[in-house]
Amino acid sequence: MSDDDGDDGATGGDLTGERRPAGRYRLLERVGGAVWRALDERTGREVAVRRPPLPYGVAGEERERVAHRLLHEARAAARVEHPSAVAVHDVVAEPESGESGGLPWIVTEWVPGESLRDRLARGPLDAVEAARVGLAVLGALRAAHAVGIVHRDVRPANVLLGPSGRIALAGFGFEVPARGGEFEAPERGSGRGGGPASDLWSLGALLRAAVAPGDAGRLEPLLGRLLERDPQMRPGAEEAAAELEAVAGERQAEPESRRAEPEPGPQPPPESIPEPAPESTPERRRPAPVAALLEALGWARG
Repeated sequence: MSDDDGDDGATGGDLTGERRPAGRYRLLERVGGAVWRALDERTGREVAVRRPPLPYGVAGEERERVAHRLLHEARAAARVEHPSAVAVHDVVAEPESGESGGLPWIVTEWVPGESLRDRLARGPLDAVEAARVGLAVLGALRAAHAVGIVHRDVRPANVLLGPSGRIALAGFGFEVPARGGEFEAPERGSGRGGGPASDLWSLGALLRAAVAPGDAGRLEPLLGRLLERDPQMRPGAEEAAAELEAVAGERQAEPESRRAEPEPGPQPPPESIPEPAPESTPERRRPAPVAALLEALGWARG
């Protein structure tokens, strides 16, 4: 599991084996810039522990203000519930030495597997696979937007590919500063902030990066609209989901059509199918036992 890049400006180094946030989360292995695989010593389960990095140069009152906002954001992220959203289990606020307020430790479920970034290092996805990833990420985003949370950091490193085909979006609870890059919406890069439409732009950029250049197939029209510079020109989440479902369903529909076909084998010739009998007279339609009985009683004609 890897969902963060770069150095961790908040911690100043790898704290593996040195810290136990809340006295119960033992950091086992650093798996990203600000992410550790850890053991919850109270429950015995593996978890992921994250600490949002601060922008360099932030200190004093500004640092405390940012730390307070991060704590609020992390606690709000615990309300996001969706199978494709990495669940937030706990938020721990532990001041550093000499501070009145510290950066939160965000404790989430541990998703074994690899990130989409790692997967793409081995080659691109086809359009159907990319659409499946897009549907999962969009589902998590819609759940977040419904409770007032904007992710702001949708990128391959934050998309986790777990066991049994699970696709999960990590990174909720991080107050991510605008930093530019290919997955950041233009309005965020220009300092105008961002909302749900910014997350959809980032989703479009993620899917564009997931497929081979020029090989988006039926995804191409949607990608072009998601990547509109004007947020008002982008499709809404519901419309994007419908288009992704149409592409993702291509492969799933094929086995069903195959199962609907009859098994190969000898088929009866057309002439063996009996033609409908011509309309008969009432006497001829009588069942044989009834006709015999009537004949015996002298009631049958002819």
